[in-house]
Amino acid sequence: MIEPLPSESRQLAANGPVSPSERFPKFPNRLLDALNAAVIATDLAGVVTYWNPFAERLYGWRSEQVIGRNIMEITVRSENEEDAKQHMAAVLEGNAWSGEFQVRCVDGACVEALVTLSPVRDEAETIVGVVGVSQDVRGLKELEGALRQSEEQFEAFANSLPELCWMARSDGHIFWYSERWYEYTGTTRESMEGWGWQRVHDPEILPAVMERWKLSLETGTPFEMEFPLRGADGVFRWFLTRVKPLRDAQGRITRWYGANTNIDEQRRTLESLSEARDELEKRVLERTAELDTATESLRELSGRLLRMRDDEQRHLARELHDSVGQLLAAISMNIAVVSSEAGKLSPATARCVAENAALVEEVSREIRTISHLLHPPLLDEAGLGSALRWYAEEFAKRSRITLEVDIPSHIERQPNDLEIAVFRVVQECLTNIHRHSESATAAIRIQLKKDEMLLEVQDWGKGVPREKLKGLSRGGGRVGVGFGGMRERLRQLGGKLEVHSDESGTLVRAMLPIGQSKAQ
Repeated sequence: MIEPLPSESRQLAANGPVSPSERFPKFPNRLLDALNAAVIATDLAGVVTYWNPFAERLYGWRSEQVIGRNIMEITVRSENEEDAKQHMAAVLEGNAWSGEFQVRCVDGACVEALVTLSPVRDEAETIVGVVGVSQDVRGLKELEGALRQSEEQFEAFANSLPELCWMARSDGHIFWYSERWYEYTGTTRESMEGWGWQRVHDPEILPAVMERWKLSLETGTPFEMEFPLRGADGVFRWFLTRVKPLRDAQGRITRWYGANTNIDEQRRTLESLSEARDELEKRVLERTAELDTATESLRELSGRLLRMRDDEQRHLARELHDSVGQLLAAISMNIAVVSSEAGKLSPATARCVAENAALVEEVSREIRTISHLLHPPLLDEAGLGSALRWYAEEFAKRSRITLEVDIPSHIERQPNDLEIAVFRVVQECLTNIHRHSESATAAIRIQLKKDEMLLEVQDWGKGVPREKLKGLSRGGGRVGVGFGGMRERLRQLGGKLEVHSDESGTLVRAMLPIGQSKAQ
């Protein structure tokens, strides 16, 4: 790229032109053609021997226009001619040169280029020419300016965020923090450079932070963790920290981008909510315990009331059977005496006496029936099986409902409460069948297992209405005192009640534990 020395010029003139292949027999043209930089080769006299495609694009000269011509008359401005000669002389002495240089283009304009000149040697290490590599400084400066502008925009954006933002090298060395970081921590750039951030961490939590951060650096995985940071006022506040890596085209991490988000208020709110929830749960448990105690007291009271009602019914049954029954027997005897002298009475009087005798007999039967319904004496005298068979027979006569009874021939005596409970369930179910089901048939079944009695009462009527059935299934709602009384009786004895019903009929199933205590 400089004028050839006089002696060399005369020598080349005497010998005639020399082809590029003779000067550079092993010059890797294809490799140089692919470079994204201008590559120009000259001989010792400065005659151009190689001009790659990028040089054509950068300077506008085609290779056929410059090959064989002196580089000085092509690219060197007159103002720079002396500098060019000095650079060439240094290169021909074996020294490379690099720097910015004003290079002239085909249209006369100049390009600020970053030029590197190097000597070319043959196999004997003799300098045989010069190769120059040029890049457009203007393009590099534009790229540099664009990069600088991009970084400034990023910093402006990061500084506008409420988060504390920062950047680190691939090894974790932090080299930049946003303004919010310094505002919050009250630190300086010098004190925070590298690993200085550890100063604003809680010493008790810092080891865990370091362990997690080093693991991310080793594995390249994103970092996320909550920990406190000390503010300029000396107060530690909780932050959520997220850090993600930036990778190049080969997948290597070039930077880490981190952001610390202040979550101290949210944590305090969550802690307050947690404390309030714990306090609420405590109060709920206390109220639940109180309700359980009250419920248990109510159940005990309910049990006592049921027993009192049974005792009262037993007492009324005995009073009706013994006292009222004896009075009716006496009246019947007196009527019999009067009837024996019916011939002495007028026909009307005799007829009244006969009617009174029939009425007394009917009253006696009704009282016996009521007495047995209140508390069948067979339940105390002969046990559950006999009492149920008697009641089923009487029910079938009164209701004209065909009743199937499947009860074991022998049922061992059970505690009074259990026998009464089973009897009352059957009594209530049959009463409901008679009043509501419109069923012509019904069935009573009892199965005895080792430790359980299974009672089933079934009809084939119109079934229980759906809404009422929901209440029966839940054990709540307005379902009448009958089912409620049955369920409570069974619950007192550790049993349970199930009701299944549809348009084809209703099945009531009661299960009670047996064999755990002697009959009372």
